[in-house]
Amino acid sequence: MSYRISSIDFEDFILSSNECNCWQHNIPNNLGVIKSNKQIIEDNIFMFKTSASINKKLEVKSFSKVSGLCIAINLEDDVIYTDNSNNSKLLFKKDEILIKYVNSYDGSIIFDNFTKTKSLCLVIRDSFLEKYFFNGLNNVKVLKRNFQNHISTNIKKSLASYKTKILANELYNSPFEGDLDTLYLQSKAYEIIYSEFKDIFNLNKENICTCKKVKFNSLDIESLKKAKELILSSQKVYSISDLSKEVALNEFKLKLGFKELFNTTPGSLVLQARMQKAKELLSTGDYNIAEVSSIVGYKHQQSFTVAFTKYFKVNPKELIKNRTYYF
Repeated sequence: MSYRISSIDFEDFILSSNECNCWQHNIPNNLGVIKSNKQIIEDNIFMFKTSASINKKLEVKSFSKVSGLCIAINLEDDVIYTDNSNNSKLLFKKDEILIKYVNSYDGSIIFDNFTKTKSLCLVIRDSFLEKYFFNGLNNVKVLKRNFQNHISTNIKKSLASYKTKILANELYNSPFEGDLDTLYLQSKAYEIIYSEFKDIFNLNKENICTCKKVKFNSLDIESLKKAKELILSSQKVYSISDLSKEVALNEFKLKLGFKELFNTTPGSLVLQARMQKAKELLSTGDYNIAEVSSIVGYKHQQSFTVAFTKYFKVNPKELIKNRTYYF
């Protein structure tokens, strides 16, 4: 079943310059409700906190004149986005980040039965982008040409970093009001923007390659998928070298394939797996720090402590001492 949102009120909500604006749409026949709250971070940055509760499998179509760089983080159930401007259709999973440069949006969101979604989106306008974003890219002409032709450009889609997920949830659930709330939202939003711009610039530089494009056949792709599954689900903590041997794919193809297929690196996923494993072991109270360090593959306890503290923002000694976890 499909349903189109074409309300003038929705367009007014998107484009208005009110400091805080709320919008709600009840879908007929008790199919669900969609709510959104807009807050202005600064003149060229808008934040949208959107939630939906849908009772039946449904495709909601909409058109809006939202314009700029959109940084969206999905905080709850999976949905499918379609974009008619570039003929794309993608699954937007929980804890994923999607960054698009758009001049208008004409597409749909496909919800499954009894779906509850929650997402945060920062929309950044061109004057801010001219100052801080475009100079860091190599393909600005293509980006702007697509924009002028009302073709959306997907810049990044991947699992959000641990830091970005925390920041997005803090933005969505701000505990403050008034001027303190404004300051709180600005600090968190700027941190996300800085982190994502930096990541995009780094990827942009790494994608400059004078060598011939590496091709991945079906066996390579299966090996890459197996490698990702091993990292995330196996009890063993893999090194890149071990993982390469396990899936019979050389390290160069493994690293490049992760960027091409999953928009991340095997090292990032290995670190995530190590830290989560360490957290679980420490939380049992059955292991000391030296034992956990060895189990998750660190030769030196100090190296483990530094990595753990940087990842979780808490020292493992304090975690053991307090037995209180804020992850």
